[in-house]
This record gives sequence, C-alpha cells and structure tokens, in this order.
Amino acid sequence: MANINRYKFSFGEKQLTLTTEHDNLFMEEIERITNEKYQALKEKMPSADSETLALLLAINALSVQLNREKAYAQTEAELATMKEKVLKKNVTLVDLDELEDRP
Repeated sequence: MANINRYKFSFGEKQLTLTTEHDNLFMEEIERITNEKYQALKEKMPSADSETLALLLAINALSVQLNREKAYAQTEAELATMKEKVLKKNVTLVDLDELEDRP
C-alpha cells in the first residue's frame, strides 16, 4: 500500500489538511501554484468571495486538464496510426527479403 502523507497549507482564508500519496516537495509545488492562481483571480475579481474564487480555480484547472487529455488522446491516436504504418512497411520489407532468399 502506498505511503499516506498529511499535508497542511493555507488556501485563501482556510487552513487545509490534505491526505495524499504525494511527498511534501510535490505538495509544496501544488501549494505554490494554487496560491499563485488564486491571487491572480483575486486581483481580477476583487469583490468575489473566497468560495467563488475557489470554484473558478477548480473549473479552470479542470478545463486545462480536459484540454491536455484531449491533446494526449490525439497524440496517442497519431502514434497508433504511425505504428500501424511502420508495421505494414516492415511486413513488406520482410516479404521482399524472403523473396531474395529463394533460389
């Protein structure tokens, strides 16, 4: 079973404790990025409450994730197509080699 880490940090006005499988170094980077994005939203929307900012941050993060998943799926599809083409060429080359070996 994976090691469980309890990581504490501040988000907006809240103190949070996250239970995670990631180490503190990873979580420190998550905390830094989260606070950076939160502050950027707060500057653009100074009258928004903390809950609204947190929801917008979550929606933005999910949007980025979805775009990356789509790009990954596209790359995987292109890779599969390329593998198929290479395999077809290799079969053709093997067939030609077999023809050369015949008397």
